[in-house]
Amino acid sequence: MTAQYLLDQRVPARELVTVGLAKPTAPPAPVQVPGRTGPKDEEPAQPTRLLLVEDDDAIREGLRLALTRQGYEVLAEGTGRAGLRSAYLQRPDLVLLDVMLPDIDGMEVLRRLRTVSDVPVIYLTARGDPIDVIVGLETGADDYIVKPCQPREINARIRRVLYRYRAAERRDGDVYDDGLLRLDSPQQQAWAAGVPLPLSRTEFRVLDRLVRRTGAVQHFGTLLEAGWGAASPGARDRVKFTVSRLRGKLDATPVGGGSIVSVRGMGYLYRSPTTPALPPSPKPAAASTGYGHTRALHDGFRAQDRAEER
Repeated sequence: MTAQYLLDQRVPARELVTVGLAKPTAPPAPVQVPGRTGPKDEEPAQPTRLLLVEDDDAIREGLRLALTRQGYEVLAEGTGRAGLRSAYLQRPDLVLLDVMLPDIDGMEVLRRLRTVSDVPVIYLTARGDPIDVIVGLETGADDYIVKPCQPREINARIRRVLYRYRAAERRDGDVYDDGLLRLDSPQQQAWAAGVPLPLSRTEFRVLDRLVRRTGAVQHFGTLLEAGWGAASPGARDRVKFTVSRLRGKLDATPVGGGSIVSVRGMGYLYRSPTTPALPPSPKPAAASTGYGHTRALHDGFRAQDRAEER
């Protein structure tokens, strides 16, 4: 399946290599967050593998050496397609991605990568215009670094992103609470501002996936897997209508339906209303309004969800 996906992405067949499973190796020392001490603040001991995708040979080699000296295992590629291949096959812990690449640009690389993985990605680029930064973050990147920059700054950004990402992973299966929205995953129960929020099982699973990756774009396929566990006809529409119902229910609470943000052509992301400078939530349309066929589709998907949950 991996090989077929790579071929579909126009990776030349001659670049695909089959290798045996490597023997387990001892993980490197845990990543320490700058300024933090003590066992409670240490990252769990696990391999820290970085993928650097940079077309400038001198910059790529310089960063590879600098990051290697910091204790990371660094994979370095010079094109977008080679970076995608390494991301799929090597499963790095974090990707440092240039935007201006010779074959496909970094934003397209990230779009393709997000269809199969939510690995943390930091853009590392010379494009420092504020609009470029905003667009870059909205495409699903976890951080944005403008070149030229010091290796120490890159190292600090990597550690912060890894700390947030791994902290989110440790919360999986427990209770999520951002001060306004509270989700009990084992019980599949939700509260908004202390008031029970009635959700179907499918709605809960989709919302749970979104909030546990706050600020990161969740692709339609990822949400489909979270909500239904498998692909089905009209998959993208099912996700859209479920999110529409979620927004309607959240709009009746202080959380607001605008906390679920649509990313065109990719999926959705969750922004906690407690985050500063969050734009105001849009007013939802009344449940009885809209085109007749849209209402029928809503009812059809709702009936399917109920049947599945029985």
